[in-house]
Amino acid sequence: MRAPRRSLALLALFFPLVIAALGCQGAVGSAAVEPAPSDLVVRQGEVRSCQLLTGELVAERAEVLSVPQVPGWQAQIRWLAKDGSEVKAGDPVAIFDSGALASDVEEKKLKATEAERELERKTAEAETSAAEKRYAIEEKRTAVGKARTKAEVPPELLPQAEYQERQRALARAEGDLAKAERALSTQLATSRADLEVDRISLAASRREIETAERGRSALTLAAPRAGLVLIGKHPWEDRELREGDSVWVGMSIASLPDLSTLGIRARLADVDDGRIAPGMPATCTLDAYPREALPCRIEEISALAGEAAKGARLRRAFAVRVSLAGADSRRMLPGMSVRVEACGAPETGLLAPRAGLDLAANPPRARLAAGGTASVRLGTCGPLDCRVLAGLAVGQRLQAVGEGEAR
Repeated sequence: MRAPRRSLALLALFFPLVIAALGCQGAVGSAAVEPAPSDLVVRQGEVRSCQLLTGELVAERAEVLSVPQVPGWQAQIRWLAKDGSEVKAGDPVAIFDSGALASDVEEKKLKATEAERELERKTAEAETSAAEKRYAIEEKRTAVGKARTKAEVPPELLPQAEYQERQRALARAEGDLAKAERALSTQLATSRADLEVDRISLAASRREIETAERGRSALTLAAPRAGLVLIGKHPWEDRELREGDSVWVGMSIASLPDLSTLGIRARLADVDDGRIAPGMPATCTLDAYPREALPCRIEEISALAGEAAKGARLRRAFAVRVSLAGADSRRMLPGMSVRVEACGAPETGLLAPRAGLDLAANPPRARLAAGGTASVRLGTCGPLDCRVLAGLAVGQRLQAVGEGEAR
């Protein structure tokens, strides 16, 4: 029984020491993780104003494939190549439904056949009518000859009344002949005009058939060359075209971009107007390759701001064209998103850390480490510092905005 009592005594002796050691270790750990106060000092240096834009890769030149001329001016997409797929020259890019067009062609052929038969019938009728009128003219001429023979008998050989009657009969026969000739001339002119109208109508029908046949053969859009296929956008649904969509003549279905002309189309919010200018150098970073920065250049800024995005009528933005140096067409494809950072020329002067400035105040104020605030006049601001034009001096220490309130 003595051994257990000795163990308990030793445990009671060392237990306070263990507790004290653990307390010391906890105190040391707390001191180690306590953050050091920030050192925000006003100093001399240089700052650059930078503007960040978002955009996407585009090809400056591309071959556009549009809906061909089809009857009815409308077609339906039956098959469509995948966006971004590679095609060879002659490969199909889009195929349109030919069912409605085929029935339309057959209907036009039937109408043309009926029109052709009607033209033949009218031609035969016109020839028959003309033949009848020519026969009537010959009869009238025969009658005129007989009447003339009788009228040429000398008046001294006939009674006066009979002589005059023969003269009147000749005049009537000649009048009938002239009337028959005029009827033939009128009939020929009328039938010629009617038949010409029918021929023109038939020719138009045949041309429509030829156009429809060509349209049916053109219902498959083939790639004019090898390359990458980009599917067009739906005009008002803000999405890519897909199988089953109805499209119209002249509407862009797909394009084959020239990858040697890759550039960037970016957007500048209207509130940032004037912060960049054409000719300004920039750095472009593709979201697909965030560690690779490429030199680029602001080439053009639109004069008017449009919708920042489709349907965003309250947000306006300027279209910005950016040229890209060293584009790699093997990895860079149209549609890839790009970040464009355009920075102005560096400005040297007195700099204050942005963390110690209350930029929301009007005018801006600096929170002094010694206590209180100071009104400042600022120039260009960069990501970390702002150029101080008045209100602070070199070496002044600032306190992070919000730090005093948190404490």
